[in-house]
Amino acid sequence: MMHYIFPTIYWHFHVGQIDFGDLKDRCIVNDEWNCLIETSRGVTYDWNHFFDKIVPYFNQIPLKKKSHLNFDEPWMNLYTKGCYQESHQHISDGNQLSYCYFSKLPEGSGKFCFWNEQFRNYGSNRLREFLNCDEETIEWFFPDVVEGDLLVFPSFLIHQVTYHGVDEPRITVSGNFKVTQEI
Repeated sequence: MMHYIFPTIYWHFHVGQIDFGDLKDRCIVNDEWNCLIETSRGVTYDWNHFFDKIVPYFNQIPLKKKSHLNFDEPWMNLYTKGCYQESHQHISDGNQLSYCYFSKLPEGSGKFCFWNEQFRNYGSNRLREFLNCDEETIEWFFPDVVEGDLLVFPSFLIHQVTYHGVDEPRITVSGNFKVTQEI
């Protein structure tokens, strides 16, 4: 199902549970990130079973031309109590679309959200004080996700995960891909 925000689009699907075996036990803290999240980036893992489950959902994205989806290697993120993910985007390496699969979301865990870059424009000229604001002028958008959901969104969208304040871990799998025209 396609949704509009700020006004851009993202897709929200329910895939169901996917088993990743012992991958969560192999995640480590990435020193390059400004947070304490443990990640599988750089860990050798066979992602084929994951792609078998999610690619049918990507094929539902309406493309204008017959195209090929070129996936980068995904990574698992494991949030323990006190972790969060700072605001960021995924536009490096020519990425066009990004995704997040929600494997484990205990009650009270950090929330995934998109930031509306246009929000600062409404505040800088005081327009927000006078307008009856709607979805296009909110600062943060929190999609209502549950375990087994998959979000697909333009890689330029700034997103983050809020503070994870519970003992049970929060687990997601993220990645990027490019769309190329089939010849």
